[in-house]
Amino acid sequence: MNMQTFQKLPVLLRQNTEKYERGKTKPFSHFHIFTFAKLMVFLCLTVYCGCGGSATRVPIQVKVQSEIDVSRYSNFAVLPFSDEQPETKDEVKPSEETGEDIAGMIRLGLGRHKNFHVVSTPETTRMLTGETLNSELLSNVKELVRLGRYFEADAVIVGGYKFYTVSEPRRYYGERYSSQLQRYVTDYQDYLQRTYILSLRVLIVDMHSEEIVWDEAYKRNAVESHTFGSFLVSQVTPHEGILKNLAKQAIGEFTQKIAPHYETEERFLVR
Repeated sequence: MNMQTFQKLPVLLRQNTEKYERGKTKPFSHFHIFTFAKLMVFLCLTVYCGCGGSATRVPIQVKVQSEIDVSRYSNFAVLPFSDEQPETKDEVKPSEETGEDIAGMIRLGLGRHKNFHVVSTPETTRMLTGETLNSELLSNVKELVRLGRYFEADAVIVGGYKFYTVSEPRRYYGERYSSQLQRYVTDYQDYLQRTYILSLRVLIVDMHSEEIVWDEAYKRNAVESHTFGSFLVSQVTPHEGILKNLAKQAIGEFTQKIAPHYETEERFLVR
């Protein structure tokens, strides 16, 4: 079908309808109407794509709702996180303050949102004086509820973390120029790749129903490449900085899931 015939399609459709109303012809079949509709869509897309300056990308703010009921859970108490048993023999022993540091980062992240009220760190420390917190607490909902009653909160956030490393030999292939052969040859270098892994488990316990309403794990890792000498040095180097950065990433994902927020998306504005 040439462009001239295509442009006459609306006129032909109208004429056919008028003739049908006078009983002189049959109406266009559904196939013809559907074909006409597809051609119209094709024409619109062709015109749109051909006019490069007629469309503009516009960033807009889109609200993302919380994955929990913020009208039910708005007042939180965050308990210190527990150090769980590492999964491999390459154990990285965090400092004793790591569990409280993770809880503090969650308090800070949630406290920035107007929808939530979070019990402060000093108040949490004061109320938990004399209490024993360990990884066994995560499977004892009644005990978590008992501790949560201290804070008169809607829910308690608690969890555990595993921080460990996996070290594996690696080989890097490259090319170097051989003066003896007068050409480039393939060469390789062996090195050790060390991966730091943080697995952060976060639970939310409802103080009213006395049930766990949120239980998810967030995994983050960081990779370092070492020679044999630098690997030995890394064995005795503190890893708190790596752990803190991985914890921030995991907590950021958790916070985005339960806190209403806005995200930027692109839309096309056609002029």
